[in-house]
Amino acid sequence: MKKATIGIFIIVLILMQTIAVSAISESEARDAWLAAKKNTRDTQEQYNEAKLTYAANNSLENQQAVVDTGKLVLHAALNEAEAWLIWKKLEAENNPEVPGEIKNSIINDVEANLAKIESLRTDVDNVDNQLELGIVFLKMIGKYFELVADVARNSGMLWSYIANTRADKIDEYEGKMRDIAEGMEDNTAILQHLDDAKSELETARRNIDNAENVYEQVRIPGTPVLKFAEGNNYLRAAQANMLAAYSHIEFAYNAMG
Repeated sequence: MKKATIGIFIIVLILMQTIAVSAISESEARDAWLAAKKNTRDTQEQYNEAKLTYAANNSLENQQAVVDTGKLVLHAALNEAEAWLIWKKLEAENNPEVPGEIKNSIINDVEANLAKIESLRTDVDNVDNQLELGIVFLKMIGKYFELVADVARNSGMLWSYIANTRADKIDEYEGKMRDIAEGMEDNTAILQHLDDAKSELETARRNIDNAENVYEQVRIPGTPVLKFAEGNNYLRAAQANMLAAYSHIEFAYNAMG
């Protein structure tokens, strides 16, 4: 009977914890990340002080302090990464502009990276000396780049999607303007501006497609940083094209007056 009671109690605790996690808001998740980020800085200062103390006195006690504070730094960094991932997951879930496919991709990548963090926590717990501390630190850097690549890829795909929706709206507006202009006299200049707007939009679409293709290549192994920058360049070009298209539409609108 006692075992059953304990079992029920554990289940209730798990359910309460699940409710608490799911109930956290996007702003609360961001605040949690900022708090975790500050804690990382604080533990880094403790680690630096321990290293200075050990440099002045190479005692076993001071050596152990370096290892202990180093482990605190690594755990703090993992907590910060975890809090940031949870925030980004909620940000995607609560954004009505994020399509289901990209939202699922973000959630899956977040879950995969959260699992990596749990594995790294075990590695940190098992550290006994400075050599092992350094090895785990290098391992964490590798996992960090994988995490950044996943986030960059998802961010790029989301930006590309939003850019396409903006282009759709400009295209729709241009079409409505054209319908009106075609029924007007002396419409040559108006239609020319609308043709120019259409041309800029077509170029914008190509740049967005190129950005999307490049963002898909932001993966480890590979050159994720370069590919991410390349995708950003395509999107910036698309933005310039859309601004030019909007200017032509505005000229056409003023010419109608």
